[in-house]
Amino acid sequence: MNLLRKAALAAMLALPGVGASAAVIDFSNASLGTHTGYVEDGFVFDKVRVVSASCANKSKQNCAAENAFRETTLTRLGGGGFTVNSLWFSIVSAASPMKLVGDKGSVTLAVGDMLGGVAIQMAKGYAADLSRNGVFQNIGFLKIVDLTLGDPGTGHFKGNLRFDDLDVTEVAPVPLPAAGGLMLAGMGGFAMLRRRKRL
Repeated sequence: MNLLRKAALAAMLALPGVGASAAVIDFSNASLGTHTGYVEDGFVFDKVRVVSASCANKSKQNCAAENAFRETTLTRLGGGGFTVNSLWFSIVSAASPMKLVGDKGSVTLAVGDMLGGVAIQMAKGYAADLSRNGVFQNIGFLKIVDLTLGDPGTGHFKGNLRFDDLDVTEVAPVPLPAAGGLMLAGMGGFAMLRRRKRL
C-alpha cells in the first residue's frame, strides 16, 4: 500500500506543470488603425481594426471594431488550442448581428436577442459569458464576423460592432512525463488490487 501512496503522490506532484495560462486581450497597448497580424498575450488576430469610440472601458478607450461584412480570426501564436471564457461586445448598428465561429460551431448575437436574461440593445455594452458553452472550449480558432443585414456596396444597413476584453485560456497538453507518471500510478494501483485479491 505504501508503494501505491508514493506513486499517487508522484503523480500529483507532476500535475502542477499541466496548468493552462490565461489572458485578457484588451487592445490597451495597440495603436489606432488596422493591424495585420496583431499579437497580444500569445494570441494573434489575422487582421483587426482598433478604435477608441464606443468601447467597453472608457478609461482606456481602445477596443476592436468590425465594419459591414468583415471578419477577423483569432488563433494562438504558434498554434494550439484555447478556450474563450468571455468577451465584451457592443452592436453599434441594429442591422449588424455578431457571429462568433469556432471549429466546433457558432453563436450569433443580435439586437433583441436575450443574453443572461437581458435583451440586447443597440449601442449598449454586454459581457458574454461563454465559459459554459462547449462550442468555445479547446478550439483552434475564433472568427468574429459582422453579419450585416443588406447587400454589400448598397450603402444601406451599414453594420458596425465593437468587441473587447476577450478572456481566453490556453489549453495545455499533458506533458509526457506527467502522463507517464499518471499511467504508471494507475497500473501500479491495478497491480496492487490484483495482488491483494490473490492473498
